[in-house]
Amino acid sequence: MRRYLNTFNIVGVILVILSLFGFATGGRALTEPGSKTEAISSLVYLGTGVLMLINGFVSVKMHPADSSLESTQKR
Repeated sequence: MRRYLNTFNIVGVILVILSLFGFATGGRALTEPGSKTEAISSLVYLGTGVLMLINGFVSVKMHPADSSLESTQKR
């Protein structure tokens, strides 16, 4: 399980949470003070978060598990 705890997945989860917060506030939470509210910003955060999660899972699947770590955990 700890193999999946990489930076891509952590940032992906944060971006998905921010996008949900943006959907709940109508995009007002994702803008800087003084700038206009963009309706598409929540979708951009959601899409970026999903891409980061996909990249995180693919990078774990492509890299084989370290056998020395597995043997020390079984003891």
